[in-house]
Amino acid sequence: MPVVRTTGCGPFLCAMLLLGLVGCRPAPSQCPQAKLADPEEIPSGSSETKLFVELHNPSPDNGLEVTTEITAESGTVEDPFARETTYSCAHDVSGPVQLCVKATYSEGESESVSEGNLTQADSSFTAQSEEPGVGASSQYLRAPTVYLIEPLDCSEKQCTTIECPEQKNVCPVVSSLTVEPAVVLDGGTATINVDAEDPDDNPQALVTTLTASHGSIADPHARQTTYTCDPMVGGVIEICVVASDGESSCDAEVCTTVRCPGEPLGNTCPIVEDFTADPNPIAPGNDTTTVRVDAIDPDDFPDPLQTTLSSKGEGAFEDRSASETTFRCGGPGPVEICVVASDGDPACDTEPRCITVQCPSDVRLNLCPQLFVINGVPREIPLGETSTRIETRGQDTDGLPLPLVLTLNSLWGSFENTVNIQEPNNVIAQNATYVCSQPGEVEICVDATDGACVKTLCDVVVCPADIPTP
Repeated sequence: MPVVRTTGCGPFLCAMLLLGLVGCRPAPSQCPQAKLADPEEIPSGSSETKLFVELHNPSPDNGLEVTTEITAESGTVEDPFARETTYSCAHDVSGPVQLCVKATYSEGESESVSEGNLTQADSSFTAQSEEPGVGASSQYLRAPTVYLIEPLDCSEKQCTTIECPEQKNVCPVVSSLTVEPAVVLDGGTATINVDAEDPDDNPQALVTTLTASHGSIADPHARQTTYTCDPMVGGVIEICVVASDGESSCDAEVCTTVRCPGEPLGNTCPIVEDFTADPNPIAPGNDTTTVRVDAIDPDDFPDPLQTTLSSKGEGAFEDRSASETTFRCGGPGPVEICVVASDGDPACDTEPRCITVQCPSDVRLNLCPQLFVINGVPREIPLGETSTRIETRGQDTDGLPLPLVLTLNSLWGSFENTVNIQEPNNVIAQNATYVCSQPGEVEICVDATDGACVKTLCDVVVCPADIPTP
């Protein structure tokens, strides 16, 4: 008989369990409980506040881990699974906003009975329970007398509200950054001029901070200051300024270059001079903005310059490698987007350059696609043949932020007829052909993406022994 693990049962209920009369679920008092410590009031002219999760684990020795997740009805939580994080109001929402935190037990490394570790005799009895009141997340193994809940289905959610002010923070703007002369002579210096402003002077006084990849800046926080080259490093030098009003999501950064006398230190790294999104914020009723990247590689070495866009939240780019492309919001509230410039030298890849795009509150939260099947027909290819049909099916119920695309891949061999076929209800199908290039098993996978989420499903095809080994 399968081993039984019980949690939250009194003696009478556990006896009933062993008689096969009832299943047993944990009592609410034995579930982990989390709540948000009272968030600090968001002052007028700001849009952020810190969140802290307070956690109570009633069974710290049960071998289960506790995970927490913070959700917001609008706006953005920087890291929903962290115990300390930042909440940002949506730019077009004011008044009370509900924030919730859910605590859930999850399996750690503790041993438990599951369908995967039953003996063959035991597993012949197993089946999914259709008992009323048993959630889909509870695994019941059916034997003559025993029900087993696996994994532990136990979670609690608590909510609070926070007031988003009507007047939000207006981000600083860097109008210009100049370095003159653009070419510094031996023993000379250059003058840096910064033109920046904060339209609302909130929530803190504007601070500009200058940095240089090499050399020194007399006063990094001055609007006009002197730059001195490093006598050991010549060539093109990057100089950047960050304008901040105290809200990190509102920081504005602009970069430029100056040429110093002498020889450069090997490869000269790429420079992202400007990175913008327009419009920003995005008005209600719309969900896209145009993203522009202005980047250079002074020596065009060793490989051609390449820029790669990414999003740290919901949303998708039409072309991640383009210098100008469209970003489509995948949910409401602020989202951080970043760009990295590379010339093929890993040591020279730039640090991600990031900006915050303000998506409107009426943007629907993106629903990730589903993958239903990948089948080789047949999976085992007969002797004398070299190919098999590969059938895939996926669905993206909301069709956002970009149309669903299915892509096949394998370690070796090739694919033919991989066209994506549009079917009703946003279902995409493929009836492709896989062509073997050597004998033996090969794993074939399909990726489904809507531009924001990626799902993968794999199957194994066996190529016949009479195919020549390359």
